[in-house]
Amino acid sequence: MKKLYQPIKINQLELKNRIVMAPMGINNTENGFSTDRDVEFFRRRAKGGPGLIVYGNIQFDPIRYNPKSGARLSDAMFVPRLRMVTEAVHAEGCPIFAQLMHQGRYGSTKNSVGGELVAPSVVPTKFNGNEPPRALRHDEIAQFIEWQVTAAKLAVQAGFDGIEIETNSGYLFGQFFSPLTNKRKDEYGGSLENRCRFLVETLAALRAALGDGFPITVRVSGNDFVPGSCTNDDICDICALLDKTGYVDAISVTGGWHEAAIPLITMELPPANYAYLGKAIKQRVNCPVWQSNRMNIPVAEELVERGDVDMIVMARPLLAEPNLVALAQAGRLDEARPCIGCNAGCLDPCLKNQRVGCISNVECNHELDLMDSEGRLPSEVLSDHPQRILVIGAGVAGLEFARVAALRGHSVQIWEKRQKAGGQLKLAAAPPRRGDIALLGQWLERSCQRLGVNILYGWEATPVDVLAVKEDFDRVVIATGACPATPDIPIEEDAPVVQAWDVLDGTAKTGKRVVIIGGGAVGIETAFYLAEIGTITAEQLRFMMIFDVEPYEKLKQLLNRGSKQVSVVEMQKAFGKDINPGARWSMMARVRQLGISLISESKVTEIRRAGVLIERDGAAQLLPADSIVLATGAQPANALYEALRGEIAQLDIIGDAASVAQIADAIRAAYTLASRL
Repeated sequence: MKKLYQPIKINQLELKNRIVMAPMGINNTENGFSTDRDVEFFRRRAKGGPGLIVYGNIQFDPIRYNPKSGARLSDAMFVPRLRMVTEAVHAEGCPIFAQLMHQGRYGSTKNSVGGELVAPSVVPTKFNGNEPPRALRHDEIAQFIEWQVTAAKLAVQAGFDGIEIETNSGYLFGQFFSPLTNKRKDEYGGSLENRCRFLVETLAALRAALGDGFPITVRVSGNDFVPGSCTNDDICDICALLDKTGYVDAISVTGGWHEAAIPLITMELPPANYAYLGKAIKQRVNCPVWQSNRMNIPVAEELVERGDVDMIVMARPLLAEPNLVALAQAGRLDEARPCIGCNAGCLDPCLKNQRVGCISNVECNHELDLMDSEGRLPSEVLSDHPQRILVIGAGVAGLEFARVAALRGHSVQIWEKRQKAGGQLKLAAAPPRRGDIALLGQWLERSCQRLGVNILYGWEATPVDVLAVKEDFDRVVIATGACPATPDIPIEEDAPVVQAWDVLDGTAKTGKRVVIIGGGAVGIETAFYLAEIGTITAEQLRFMMIFDVEPYEKLKQLLNRGSKQVSVVEMQKAFGKDINPGARWSMMARVRQLGISLISESKVTEIRRAGVLIERDGAAQLLPADSIVLATGAQPANALYEALRGEIAQLDIIGDAASVAQIADAIRAAYTLASRL
């Protein structure tokens, strides 16, 4: 058995394996109280087999708190609801820790009760619009320690098996650690020992209150990734200091503060890219070290097997697939729904104090809404009226419908005109470092095949074909997706015009000078894809760095300048507005690095053989181009549906064929229809 699945002790508590479900803000609470939705969410994850769950972001400050986000433990009245969560988790054989947190300067008076922000020093942050905090007084620090002891005792009453202190991501204790945010002149500022004093005193008080055998862990940012703040070397020193106190039973490592200007959990980040942070900390401490940030099972197994870290912490993969650990341990990892790192269903709603979910898993955090009186989800219940169903199209909507329908006992056949399933996911996955999107389509295809869905590839449906077999099926579902829209712009004959979709799927070639019309998601992704052509590869960069072939600045130039000159023309002021916020900022940062010309508030008046004629600020301008790429939106491919209306008794249309939208919308529509049949 691989070491990842072997038991480990945290203080006196033995965990059955070394996978921790990370603390997350999932926004199921109401006015600080846990809810039944909370219970069912954690019950499902506990049943999936992790060694430990950490219930995140519990607020201990009775004065300053966010009533819309996060449980509270400042009073005994919050205990009964949290006890329902711990009992549900324990019933599935899993322990659960309570993570205590305070946002400090990262709070917001707009979202919180209390009327002020507090921090070690008066250092505002752009993360919340530069709201100035007030420096904590000496007596208030003592009060904060007492509040955490109170919260920890209440956590024990609520049935939690351990306490985790959150210092990571730029929250209060991390603000004390950092010389960037801690400008104090008293015993809580200055030297590293002084900057750690608040946490050490807190840990001492917790240990005295909870006893020697009760697990206490600390979660840290292994590197703040903010100029002037703590580096990995600094955090290693801090962890060594904490370890020597004897108060800490494990250290959980993540990467970066929220205001860091580098990707921390977005799709671009290679799996386990920041595992070096935990590895460095492990070399300085005796207690177990846990590591997180963009983990998947194969890299988790490797990291633990070779001893870089002792345990792995996962968040989003367990949103996408609650049974991930059990499937991996059983050797059935290919059955696990993948996390694609998009942030669209999890991080984006979280930052808006909305309920967290997952774009590829409709059931995530909707368990209570969907389950029947026996606690079963629609995908776990056979239909009372099984049907023979024909699905036209093996894109994301068609595959998700077929998957859920097959789980419910229906007999499903899919006709797909291409030789491969996945539809537009292939296009979305084409730009550099966006390839994980394709994993969703691959998983859906495998799931359908495993469930006995008959997928006929290279089978383009016509109305005549469908009507010829209508007696063989009880229902026909149209999931033919969308097609690119062509703008109403004069186009000169023989102008070098291609569709963005054809560029992304590799069927259209482009010249050196490329002008893209349309600065939405597809336009930006296409620009990104084209501008990286001719840049050095990761393997080339590795070689040149190992052998000092070129200086650093030259290597950056080779990474950021390709073979093409790419421009994007957009009528509006902003670009990529339809890219979800959790992915947009890093994609736009890369666009700027690549030197892509972004021409905003410009109207294309004509497409010529020589280039694109635009009108900007009342003046006409010709943008020379060897290739002109249309990225001007999409429209439903619904001709087949319209032809069959009135001819087939039970006819449905889902996904982009019904209305062009996002991946999450297509999956939700498909799941909803299948769950009702």
